[in-house]
Amino acid sequence: MDPVVSVEEITRFDSELMRRGSIAQVIDRVGYALAQVAVGLLGGTYGRRVTIIVGRGNNGEDGRSMGRHLERIGVRVSVVEFGALTSLSVAPRADLIVDAMVGTGLRRPFEPPKLSDDVPVLSIDIPSGISGDSGEVMGEAVRADYTVAVGALKLGHVFGAGPAHAGRLIRILPELRPANVQAHLITFRDLDAVVPAVPSQSHKWSAGVMVVGGSPGMRGSAAFGCAAAMAVGAGIVHLVTRAEPTEPVAHPQEVVVDRVESYFAEPVVTASRRFRSMVVGPGLGGSLQIGNFVRRLLIDSDCPVVLDADGINCFRDAGNLARTLSRRRASTVLTPHRGEFERVFGTIDGSPVEACRRAADESGAVVLLKGSPTIVADPRGSVALIAAGSAKLASAGTGDVLAGVIAGFLAQGMSAYEAAWAGAYLHGAAGASVSTGKVTATSLIEAIAHYYGGLDRVMPPQDLLR
Repeated sequence: MDPVVSVEEITRFDSELMRRGSIAQVIDRVGYALAQVAVGLLGGTYGRRVTIIVGRGNNGEDGRSMGRHLERIGVRVSVVEFGALTSLSVAPRADLIVDAMVGTGLRRPFEPPKLSDDVPVLSIDIPSGISGDSGEVMGEAVRADYTVAVGALKLGHVFGAGPAHAGRLIRILPELRPANVQAHLITFRDLDAVVPAVPSQSHKWSAGVMVVGGSPGMRGSAAFGCAAAMAVGAGIVHLVTRAEPTEPVAHPQEVVVDRVESYFAEPVVTASRRFRSMVVGPGLGGSLQIGNFVRRLLIDSDCPVVLDADGINCFRDAGNLARTLSRRRASTVLTPHRGEFERVFGTIDGSPVEACRRAADESGAVVLLKGSPTIVADPRGSVALIAAGSAKLASAGTGDVLAGVIAGFLAQGMSAYEAAWAGAYLHGAAGASVSTGKVTATSLIEAIAHYYGGLDRVMPPQDLLR
């Protein structure tokens, strides 16, 4: 996992460096590392020219230090004070422009100079004008070709307009970060490390999943969740849905359909004891009777639950949800999109990371807030960020697929937090791999099965010869 820090964490870390009296040595190290990056981008030093635009504060000091190190190895450097600059539309024969104007400490709208379109731009830490926490453009912002993140990635690198303005991200001096960072960016290496192996003695009930959902006109939602659970290793999947005996119910051929005549929870709770995880909500509906049914399932069932879509909509506010979840004996993963999140937990005002973390703390559940990036918060404070997705995933049914993937991982023994972030990463990466237009739920499930099948997930048999 790659650590991702907030502006507050950076500020505390810098204050500690100043307290120790080591800030000057750190700036010198940063300047040297930045100079090495610049030389790599320039392809050498002979005849190269670099213009560095510096502001006040540590970002500007990093730029000045970079300039000194570049000059020592033969690069011709022009250091320009941002306060005295109006335009760089015609740069003095520069091969690289370095943005060291503001960094993460920006507090008010920013107006950058006009930079030459013909010269590549390297921003130090974050493009000037981009909020270090939200990634929003504050006034106007530099659009960099390269951004060198010092120590750790910043929240502004992955949220809002940050990714579009940062260009190619390069990280230096990873040790220069707070010791206890709570937010981390998930990578393929992390997924590969936690994907459950398939024990040699496994059988279909070793990883059984129950999906409770589907209603007239919304049958596909639950079917997609079932198919996704199968795609990531569920041994058997039962779809519990209210339907008449003669009514056709869409479902994958491998899935068993259990029809219920009414929303009476007790027989479903009894049946759930054979399963290792459960999805509650896709296409379920939103009547008062269904709300009571969902509450009884949550309180009386013993297996981990993914509460999705209409399952979340059964709760009118965070307190109502927390009271129900406090009576559970197993873990819960909530998978709201922003509208569902704000209806239950209130409007997100400020950092979505902090809002998601508070929701996890209040509810006692792992909260997965769908978006770009997706945020997964654990009640104990850890946060995972997943930026593996694509705008192509914004289509009907793909959220139901995500719920099924997470349930499939839960059924194989993963913790709720790991299952949520691993499921979100697999879901996003597989969706991004689909090469044609919008991703449909069906094409996504096929991509997930293909992507997941490429992971090393077979547990070797035990060596009987000691």
